[in-house]
Amino acid sequence: MTESIGGPGSRDAHRAGWQAGFNEYLLAGIVVLALVGAIFAIGLYLLPPAHLQLADLQPAARVGRQADIPVGASRLINWGDRVILVVRTGEATYAALQGTAPTDGCILEWDPTSLRVLSPCTYLVYDLHGNVVRGLTTVPLQRYGVFVHDGIVYVARS
Repeated sequence: MTESIGGPGSRDAHRAGWQAGFNEYLLAGIVVLALVGAIFAIGLYLLPPAHLQLADLQPAARVGRQADIPVGASRLINWGDRVILVVRTGEATYAALQGTAPTDGCILEWDPTSLRVLSPCTYLVYDLHGNVVRGLTTVPLQRYGVFVHDGIVYVARS
């Protein structure tokens, strides 16, 4: 018995009722996973490097360009779960302190007229060394090292 072309047992008839099996789903999953991985890699490449800093792995955090921070100004930066207040005190001098009050977690502010760090929540006052000047606490602020490299200001781990 011979089969004719296009008969019920031919490949064309088999393909007409084709259904995806395990191998086809596996191949499609691999292709989708490769595409998602490529899109993720392209996204990481296009992201600015400042967003890729991991505080636990970085020895220093980038504050900004030295030219963008005038003398007497301050910047608050987030470095992991820490908030750091950086103050430019002179042409080449900086101070970096814990940016939250140790008693209540309030964000601290720099007052350039009094040259003090203030807590607007509990009215605590600190000097640039992190020592308490006025308030109902004796807990000083944590200090951080600051350095400049190629015109960029960095805060180092303490």
